[in-house]
Amino acid sequence: MQMKNSGLDHWCLTLFLDGTCRTDAGDEQYVSSSRLLQVHPLGSRFSGSLTDCHFIMLWIPRSFCGDSAHVLDSVAFQSICGPMGQMLSSYITCLVAQMPYVTTTEASALAHATRDMVIACAAPSADRINASKDQFAATLIERARKFIQQNLYNSALGPDLLMREMAMSRTKLYNLFEPVGGIHRYIKRQRLCEAHKRLVDAQNPCRIQDIAERLGFSDGADFSRAFKREFSYTPSDARHHFIQTSYQDTQSLENLAPPDKLPFILRRLQF
Repeated sequence: MQMKNSGLDHWCLTLFLDGTCRTDAGDEQYVSSSRLLQVHPLGSRFSGSLTDCHFIMLWIPRSFCGDSAHVLDSVAFQSICGPMGQMLSSYITCLVAQMPYVTTTEASALAHATRDMVIACAAPSADRINASKDQFAATLIERARKFIQQNLYNSALGPDLLMREMAMSRTKLYNLFEPVGGIHRYIKRQRLCEAHKRLVDAQNPCRIQDIAERLGFSDGADFSRAFKREFSYTPSDARHHFIQTSYQDTQSLENLAPPDKLPFILRRLQF
């Protein structure tokens, strides 16, 4: 298997019930086996292989973790072991068994409880922090992400503003965002995600063009093209049909090529 940078900003937590997984990430190689829980950040490039195995996968959007995102960054590609890892593995197994009985009302609270459980069990120990070569970079990029999110409606948002805020050179800033597709692409993607949230909000009466302009898209046609490339449907579809899980959604998924189906599903779950 091989994971390329697809614009997704999720973690995939995989609990292997049996079998073995080998992951190659840069110069490092990680192996996970039965009853171990491995963390794969989908915003990073990696490759690897699986033996015949059964597993449970839990998908967590980075935006759902807020200031705790660095915790999962600190265990990227590694296995969560020890008593805390065993506790989390047991929780995930129980969660799968109980999911058919969870009501819509309970789902949101359960999602937040699961996130808190994952963060608590993955919290870096002193040894893990000392072993992490990228901990400082992870802290910097998390600070930059937070600043970008708070300034999506600022027309001046871009590399120059970030360089001043982060007190770093252009080269260092560009290197920091290279693993997630570059600074320009990252800002554009976050603005498109913000536009998506506004479009599917039934309480937001703003026109599509007004939402686009407020987020820095002066050309409506360019906004529509960029939006469709990112989400596989148009802004109008998002406004009028997104909330309805309908035949149209099923057809959209069926018409996608196999490598594009998982990104489509994960983006839908993020909003």
